[in-house]
Parts: sequence; C-alpha cells; structure tokens
Amino acid sequence: MLFRSNFNLETGALSFLNDNERILLFSPYIKYGELQKINQKHHIDQIVVRWEIRDLCLGVSDLELYDYCKKHNIKLFRNTKIHLKAFWNYRRSVFFGSANVTNKGLGEGGNWELNGLEPCMSFDDITYLNEILDSSEYVTDELYDQIKNCVLSVNLPTLLYPEIPTRKKKVDFFLLSQLPMYHNVGELYEVYLGKALLNDEELECAAHDLVLYKVPKGLSFEEFEGKLKANFNAHPFIISFKEHIKSQPSQSMNYGSVVRWISENTTTVPTPRNWEIKQRQIVNILYDWIVLFNDDFAWSIPGNRSQVIYYNR
Repeated sequence: MLFRSNFNLETGALSFLNDNERILLFSPYIKYGELQKINQKHHIDQIVVRWEIRDLCLGVSDLELYDYCKKHNIKLFRNTKIHLKAFWNYRRSVFFGSANVTNKGLGEGGNWELNGLEPCMSFDDITYLNEILDSSEYVTDELYDQIKNCVLSVNLPTLLYPEIPTRKKKVDFFLLSQLPMYHNVGELYEVYLGKALLNDEELECAAHDLVLYKVPKGLSFEEFEGKLKANFNAHPFIISFKEHIKSQPSQSMNYGSVVRWISENTTTVPTPRNWEIKQRQIVNILYDWIVLFNDDFAWSIPGNRSQVIYYNR
C-alpha cells in the first residue's frame, strides 16, 4: 500500500507506530512538533537524525529534539550521512519513503511525498539498517552542548532570496501529455469506481485523464460526467483546437491535418513526430472525447478517406 502526502501519509505513519511496540526512526530532518504529534504512544525508543550544523542553523531540524528524547527515554544518534526516512519495528516491517518527520514532510505542510510499507524485509535489509545504526554517533550531554554552542556561534547573514512560485504557464497546457489518453471515455466512470479490469497501460492512461481534468473522488455519475465535461472543454489545448476547426473554410479537418496541427502546437521538446502521434492513437481518442462532450462536433469517414472531424453549425 502507498501513503500519499495530504491524504493518508501522516495517519499511515501513526498507525504503524501504534501497531508496533518498539520503533527505530531514521530521519535526516526532525521537527519537535511533528515528532510529538506522531509519537503519541511513545513507541519510538531510538532515533537516528542527521543534525548537521547547517541543518540546525537553518532550522530544518530542532535542537529541542534532545530534551524530548531525554524526557521520554529515547536513545538519540547522529549520522551526517543519512538520507533515508524510515520507521523500523526491529523485525521484518518498515514504513519508509521520502518524508522527513517535519510538518512539510510527514505532516500536511504541502510537500509532495510518497511512502510505502514493506512487511517482509530480507535478512540483508535488516542487516543494512543495523549497519546504519552501528555507524551512528550516540548524542551525549557533551556532544549536545558542543553542537548547541556551534549553532549559537554562527551568525547567519540576512539573505533575501527571490521567489519563483510554481505556477502553470501557457506552455504547460500545450504539452502532448495535456491531451486525453484513455481510449474509452464512456467507460471512465467504471474505472473511477474501481469496477473495470484494466491492464497496466490502461490504468496509467485512465489515472492520467482523471488527474488532468481534476475529477475529485466520491461523485455520482451525473456529477462525474458534468465535471469531466466542463474541465475537458475548459482546457486551453482543447479550446484552441476546437477554435481552429471552426476557423477552417470547411469548418472541418481531416486526420492528417489534425496530426500536423498537434505536432506544430505542442510545446514538447523535441516536437513529437507525426508517426508518434499516430502510434499513440492520440487523434482517435481526441475525436471521441470532443464528440462525446460537444453536441456541435462530429466525426466521420467519408468514403475511403481518413477520419474527418467537423463543426456542426
């Protein structure tokens, strides 16, 4: 099972902690508040943290961790080489992934994190974790005082860094991956409910489309169809394509023209070749989506000619 940030990650860690009487925690960064939040039953009895002086000066880890460990009889170790994040029950189970024990990591602070649960570690895996613990340095009062004095002696300059927030721009909406990928849009609700049997490729394509068109969970069929239709038709790539069809003298485009238009208007680097677009059946899928969600569009195969999509005035 996978545990995702802002969904079930923190509760998954809490459940693992509560279900195991003893836990060894590996985490490069640890914030006191998040540790206190998840260690409700005090099952953590050893911690390995990175605690580089730079980390502590920048506040990504807390010195308060030491007093917390002393109060709750937790052995604290320091290892400046660790990068793994893991909760180990000293036997065969480990809860591990990308999340540090911080609000931004394990908590609901906004980072994209992913953890998993391995219930049957091998002997070599267990040995590996023991090797890390064995190579770590136990934090004594003397070492803590030395680290604390180093941190307090550092005078950090006040630096103002320019911020570039993550915002989608026009080019992001014209990637080839911004077009629908699932071949049977009419079947998507069954997929959404988990009732359709799919192979790996179909599963990937269906998940792509539900995320791309921002369909939340728990919708009725009518709500699902309405949300999918609205978000599909509001997508800049789809709007631009439909307007281009309407701007043609015949208000239609044949298959070859559509392939060329997609190739010329995608922002993917390098620009996708025509055969790549055909091979992926992107045009066929796009036709079906547009016609299903737009009563004023249709497609047909006139005679032996290729598929033509046209605007019904």
